[in-house]
Amino acid sequence: MDDFTQFYRECFLELFGASPKPNESLEQKRLKQTLRSLRLTIPKSLFDYYEFAGRHWINEEHNRLRPVEELSWNDDRLIFADENQNVVCWGIDRSEVTLDDPVIWQGINDDTIDWYSEEQTLSRFLMAMWKWTITGELPATDA
Repeated sequence: MDDFTQFYRECFLELFGASPKPNESLEQKRLKQTLRSLRLTIPKSLFDYYEFAGRHWINEEHNRLRPVEELSWNDDRLIFADENQNVVCWGIDRSEVTLDDPVIWQGINDDTIDWYSEEQTLSRFLMAMWKWTITGELPATDA
C-alpha cells in the first residue's frame, strides 16, 4: 500500500467520523528533523501515521503510541508502542525498519523480552489497536 495517509484517513472517518485536526498532526519537516537528530529510520507507514495523527488523543487513550522522541531500540527491535500496563510492547525488527509496512512484533516484558510476531503489518496493526480501543472489536488479520 503506497498511500498510507489515505488508509488512515478512511479508518479515522470510520472510527471517529473525522480526520485529525491540524494540531493533532506532526509537521513533516519537524518529524524529519527529529528523526535525523535521533539517527533513526522508521517505516513509511509509521512516518505517515505520525504526520497524519501523531498528536491525536487515541495515541494515549489505552495502549500508547510512543512520541517520536521516545522511540528506542531493545533486542534489535525498534519499540514504538506500549501496552497500557507495560506487560507488552510492540516493535519493528531492525532488518525491516526500511520497509514501507513491516510486520509488527509483540514483546512480552520479563527479565528478558520474548518476541512474537503479531502477523500484521504496522499500518493494519495501528488501526486494529485503535478500533479495539474504541469498539472492543478486532478486525481480521492480514499481513
